Amino acid sequence: MLQKISKIALYILLLGVSALTSPAQTPADSLTAVLKQQKLTTEQKVHTLSLLARAQSATQNSLAIQNGLQAVQLARPLSNAQHLAIAYAILAPVYLQNDDMPQATQAVDSALFYAAKTENPLARGIAWYRKSWIENQKGKSKEALASASQALQYLEKAGSPYYEAGVYYVMAGIYANEYDGPLHKKYAQLSLHAAQKAGDIDAILCAWQTLGTYWQYNYIEHKDKKALDSALYYNQLALNTYLTQKNKVITHSVGAIVALNTADIYAQFFPASYRDTVFHYLDYAEKIGTETHHTEVVANCYGMKSDYEVAAGNYDNAEALLLKGLSMMPTDSSRNLATKIQFMASLSGLAEKRGRYKDALEYMYRYNHLYTDLYNQEKLNTTKELEARYQAEKNATALATLQQTTRLHKRLGYLYIGLALVSVTAAIFLIRSLRFRLQLAEKAKNDAALTAQLKQQENKQLAMEKQEAELQALLKNEETLRLTAEQELLLERQERLQKDLLAGTLQVEQKTELLQTLQKTIAENKSAASLLTQINRIINHDKRLDESFADSKAELDSVHPGFFETLKERSANQLSKLDLKHCSYIYLGLSNKEASQRLGIAHKSILMARYRIKLKLGLSKEEELDDYIRSI
Repeated sequence: MLQKISKIALYILLLGVSALTSPAQTPADSLTAVLKQQKLTTEQKVHTLSLLARAQSATQNSLAIQNGLQAVQLARPLSNAQHLAIAYAILAPVYLQNDDMPQATQAVDSALFYAAKTENPLARGIAWYRKSWIENQKGKSKEALASASQALQYLEKAGSPYYEAGVYYVMAGIYANEYDGPLHKKYAQLSLHAAQKAGDIDAILCAWQTLGTYWQYNYIEHKDKKALDSALYYNQLALNTYLTQKNKVITHSVGAIVALNTADIYAQFFPASYRDTVFHYLDYAEKIGTETHHTEVVANCYGMKSDYEVAAGNYDNAEALLLKGLSMMPTDSSRNLATKIQFMASLSGLAEKRGRYKDALEYMYRYNHLYTDLYNQEKLNTTKELEARYQAEKNATALATLQQTTRLHKRLGYLYIGLALVSVTAAIFLIRSLRFRLQLAEKAKNDAALTAQLKQQENKQLAMEKQEAELQALLKNEETLRLTAEQELLLERQERLQKDLLAGTLQVEQKTELLQTLQKTIAENKSAASLLTQINRIINHDKRLDESFADSKAELDSVHPGFFETLKERSANQLSKLDLKHCSYIYLGLSNKEASQRLGIAHKSILMARYRIKLKLGLSKEEELDDYIRSI
């Protein structure tokens, strides 16, 4: 009965928040009002706090994390693990909103662990949905699709269209990245159907956004104007709905994304005379980003505007826009390193066009410094994630062992009570046998009964010894499992170090190419002799520092012999140097977003590069590029 009540309460909260929200009241305000009610059960408080954390994650992330953790603490004493599983599953995206991938991964693992302890299909479906979502964030598309399929099996039983819409949205995004148009469209439409059934404004906006993306890709492939009209229709529909109902929206980033997508469509596929239209939608994206403290969205708006100024030859305006966008991002934060790197590259290229080579070099030094910080931050995040996963597995194993030990002690207690009762019974029979020793027949009967009791006691003693032996074997098996897990962790870290070596070598090669380009430019501009001599001296000094990487490259060749030669041979020597670098990043396990940040190019350019590489390698649509490269 409790499980049924909890499920109904969660269903009401999920689908009723929008209905409770007045035009001037946000979902967070409505949920805060619900928490003030005196008659809420513990289960209702857990789910309300979790949903409040979700509603606050975009604008008040620190407070959202506190509320999510409070929901977890309240759920721990509850007898049914479904509440704890759901609380962890909702907490995961709150952590990722704060760019804390290790904590988000650990929260998803905890959600799966506690979901396995309950038969509730909703809890299991949400946990597997979050597993699919986190795997997609890490670029593991094949694993994400498998987890999404598992999630749908549970969610269909639970009858939860809201979370079904989320699963379909993840699947549509995966097929969009793989340029599988039919499946992208199929799951985008399924996401919209489920979202409309749930009546959730955030899910509907996400579905419209991915449908707009599908039609934009369709236009790129087929050049059908109807596809372009459809792309604009869904993006503008999502933006207009967001602007009229934004008090009911939780994920405000969707509004900024559709505004940026609309501006991008006009910038790519319409004449330069549509500049005002592009700036109109960029202003919307900037306004939404400012209101919701999405500094990265605001910075990207300035970056797109600066591209127009560069194209028009207004270099001063372009530089001012780039510097303003850069100033919008906190200087002491590591959250926007990738965007800062892109801004530094743009500023360096702009300074070079204007003939300000000293400024270009200074921006490039800052670019390299930020790139190193980003690389170190990624390594730190990876280490934290591995340690968090190992600690979670260790704690889970210890908890299971403790529970088994408790059950064994309970059985031993029952056994000792039984032995005591047997002893008392034996004493009674002994007294009776002494009292009636003159009656030999009765004595023989009592002796036989006593013998039977003693034999039964001996059998129980043997059974107890057998149980103790089984406990020792169980403890030994747990120790073996722990050692095996530690060995696997060491092997995984060793593989990560090998991949770090490859990444470091690629960074040195990219830096060397930059220095060679600068030296060529210096050779062509010999008029400013003193300044050029000074820059040349700096470059030569930097080259000498890079020579220390020669031993690392030799070690790389021994760890991955023939990697690049094999790729060239299988592509009939069609792969460019940039293609080979991209293949190296895929081998390292970097996601498309991470690869775009390291190469300093747009995310869409990464997707097109992947498509071209597949063609050059002769791969079919069904073959996975990541699996193919990692198999070499």
